[in-house]
Amino acid sequence: MNKQLKKAIKYYDKFAKVYDLFSPKWYYGNARKYAIQQMALKEGSTVLNVPCGTGQNLEYFQKNMNNTGLIISIDLSEGMLEKAKEVVNKNDWKNVHIVKEDATKVNTTWLATQYDNTLRADAILCDLGLSGFPDWEKVIDNLYELLAPKGRLVIMDWYLPKPTLRGKPIKWIGKGEVDRPIYQYLQSKTNDFSVDTSFNRGGVFVATGIKS
Repeated sequence: MNKQLKKAIKYYDKFAKVYDLFSPKWYYGNARKYAIQQMALKEGSTVLNVPCGTGQNLEYFQKNMNNTGLIISIDLSEGMLEKAKEVVNKNDWKNVHIVKEDATKVNTTWLATQYDNTLRADAILCDLGLSGFPDWEKVIDNLYELLAPKGRLVIMDWYLPKPTLRGKPIKWIGKGEVDRPIYQYLQSKTNDFSVDTSFNRGGVFVATGIKS
């Protein structure tokens, strides 16, 4: 593990204590609800959430899944995972697996080792992570491969292609880059693609790629 990644993990372990204050439900609410709608979840679905953060998405998943199927919540920060575990325990959700892992290593080999070599995801949500991940293209490649046929990879993140005052606090708080062509890369991987760039005054997008 390189120094930059160690530094990022240490930062998020501390940031986890106040993360929900800096990222309240109302701030990303419209984008998050739309992203989860795009996942087309139903009872019995298999879902990956990378990174899962403090578990803010779980209650939205469960509205459709009703404590059935499998939700694999992945993050590399112990602080974030502890917060997510608190949410799971409070609600007595039995279908959530909290997993500590580097997103760049979440691939078909990893899934086969951890679960089953036939397991594939019906939907994957990668929210507010790809703007900070190293090797973000590799993460998209790996997650796309994990989809079942007609499975959906949904990405919610920031995109501000030109330097702005808005971008500075986002980069400072999230320790990521806001100008990465993330949804454009997903678009290049699939013919079944859609994107909505209207959220948070045009700074946040939700993109969906469906595996053919």
